[in-house]
Amino acid sequence: MKKKNNTKIIVRFGCVVIFAISLIFIAVGSAGAQNVKLTLSTYFNPGYTFILKPTENFAKKVEERTKGQVKIQIFHSAQLYKDKEEIPACERGDIDLTMPLDTYSEGFIPQIGIASLPFLFKDNEAMQRSLDGGLWEKIGARQALFQRNLVLLGGATAGGYQIYSKEAVTTPDQFKGKIWAASGGTPSKVIQAMGGAPTTMGSGELYLALQRKTVDATTRPLVTGAGRKLHEVVSHLTVTNMYFCNNIFMMNKKSWDKLPKDFQDIVQKSAKERDQEQLKMILEYEKNVIGEYKTKGLTVHFPDEAQINAFKKAVAPVIKEWESTIPNGKEFVEYAKTHQ
Repeated sequence: MKKKNNTKIIVRFGCVVIFAISLIFIAVGSAGAQNVKLTLSTYFNPGYTFILKPTENFAKKVEERTKGQVKIQIFHSAQLYKDKEEIPACERGDIDLTMPLDTYSEGFIPQIGIASLPFLFKDNEAMQRSLDGGLWEKIGARQALFQRNLVLLGGATAGGYQIYSKEAVTTPDQFKGKIWAASGGTPSKVIQAMGGAPTTMGSGELYLALQRKTVDATTRPLVTGAGRKLHEVVSHLTVTNMYFCNNIFMMNKKSWDKLPKDFQDIVQKSAKERDQEQLKMILEYEKNVIGEYKTKGLTVHFPDEAQINAFKKAVAPVIKEWESTIPNGKEFVEYAKTHQ
């Protein structure tokens, strides 16, 4: 009888020990993340409210949900690194998080240029649905980032490109005979496809170039036009959503791996919520800014379906060329069309 009692005591003691060890492991998992400070760098300035505000809310949510154990300090307006410098800095671990436009990833993920293909996405909502539906995973962006010591947290639409011009441009033929300021490779090809002469130019150069008539027109997002006060040097705005740009939200892999699984889940969930908040804010922003353009004297054009179809026909060769130069390019384009 005494032997049985001793056995029960040993079993109970063993259970208590196992339970205690489990608690220790759980505590250590969370304790390992205590007072973790992460640095988020972005070159976007406060004028990009629809990008910065959701990011600030992301940081607040992570801190609240981890009960203050993970804090994220945000440096905006290129305080730490300029646009093209942020991805390399995040790779090295000099910063923990960043959210550059997708175009800065094209050098090592050529297929990410799918977002810049003309008239592939109808509007911001369509672009976001495609991103949420797994577009980056489909084209291999997550794996490509992972190979560069980066973890993909999400992606959010940053607005469609519109036409700013001195004369009305509502048809492809009106691109001809004009010098266009372009933001990069695909936009340049789009302009050439419609008979225009593109010249690559940063947004900071636009105002003087248009004022001095070095260029006749440009294609840029609405927020760029507002931030650079292009309404002072052009007379017409044509809303076409010709192509889109978006932010890729990424984190240094070593910084990610230092977080326990429950904190990784919090960061990922909060990042996805940031994407949806940015979509909501950009829709409101674009609606308001178009009204502001009108009050400042710009003539705003909204091409009808026939005019948009004419644009699509004119730039179709750009999509065909992209499909032929990117492995599985046609498959990616079809995926984007059916997942938006």
